[in-house]
Amino acid sequence: MSDSSAEISAGKLAPYGALPVPRLTPDLVSLIKTGTVYSLAVIYREGILVPGPMAPYTLNTRFRHGDIRELAPASAAAEAITMSCHTGTHIDALCHIGEAQDKNGNADPAGEVKLYASPGKTVAAADQVDLHGQKHLSIAEMPPIVQRGVLLDIAGNLGKSILPDCYQITVNDVESTLKKQNTEIRPQTAVLIRTGFYQHLAAGNPACRDAIAGLSLEAAKSLHRYGMNLVGADNMSVEAVPPLDHSVHRYFLVHNGITHVENLYLEDLAKEQVYEFLLIITPLRLAGATGSWVHPIAIT
Repeated sequence: MSDSSAEISAGKLAPYGALPVPRLTPDLVSLIKTGTVYSLAVIYREGILVPGPMAPYTLNTRFRHGDIRELAPASAAAEAITMSCHTGTHIDALCHIGEAQDKNGNADPAGEVKLYASPGKTVAAADQVDLHGQKHLSIAEMPPIVQRGVLLDIAGNLGKSILPDCYQITVNDVESTLKKQNTEIRPQTAVLIRTGFYQHLAAGNPACRDAIAGLSLEAAKSLHRYGMNLVGADNMSVEAVPPLDHSVHRYFLVHNGITHVENLYLEDLAKEQVYEFLLIITPLRLAGATGSWVHPIAIT
C-alpha cells in the first residue's frame, strides 16, 4: 500500500486498512431477496449542523438559466458548494484521526501524533501532510465497499425513539440487541448503529453535535471481537461525545484500521425491521482528503 497519494492512479484498487478490495460473491448476492433499495444518506442543505471546527455547508448560485447567452438556444445553470468532507453522511479516511503516543506506543497527550500504517504499525502524522493535504492513506486510496451489513437498532431495543443525550452504549446493549433481533455479526461485516440521533440532526438540535449518544469503548471492543471491519451510526461521531478524547475513533482507526461512516439515515431500516442487507458505499477519490461524502445504499 502506497504512503503517497501522488502515486494513486485511476482504476487501481487496493486493500485499505481492514477493508478488502470488494468482490460481489454468491454469498453477498444471496442477501438480496426482494431487490428493495434503501437510501442511507441524509439531505445536505444550508444550516446542516457540523462538528464545531468544521467549515459550514454553503451553496451559492454560480450562474442561472439564461445567463450564458453563447449557449442559446440551450441553457445551463450551476452552483458552487463549500463544505468540510465531514459534513452530512460521510466516511472517515484512516488519516482523519491520530493518537499522541509515547515511545512505546501508549497513548500520551505529550507524545508524538501517530497514524495507522498497517497492523501493529504507525507513522508520524507530522511527516504525512503538506499544503495539498494528507499524503498517507487519504480517502482517495479507499476502495468501494460492497459487503454484508447489519443494523443494530440500539434505541429501538431499549424502547426509545432517540437515546438520551450523551448516552454511552454498553456491551449489554449490544448483546441484548443482537439477541432480540436474532442478528449475527460475522467477519467482514459492517455494523450500523441506530441511536435515533438522525432526528436531532434533521431538526437542527445542537444535541446532535454537543451531546452525542453512541458507542462506549467497551461496546466498540465487543463488536470488534466478532470480526466486523466497518462501523457506522446515525450520529455525528459513532461514539458517545463527550468525552472528547475520541477513544473509539482511536481504537478503530489508529489501532485496527477500521473506519467510520457517520450521519447515516437508518430510520426506514429500523421501522421495517431490516437487520441484514447488502451494503454498498462508494467514497469519492479525493487525493489528500481525510474523508468523503457518500450516499450508502442497503439492498435487501
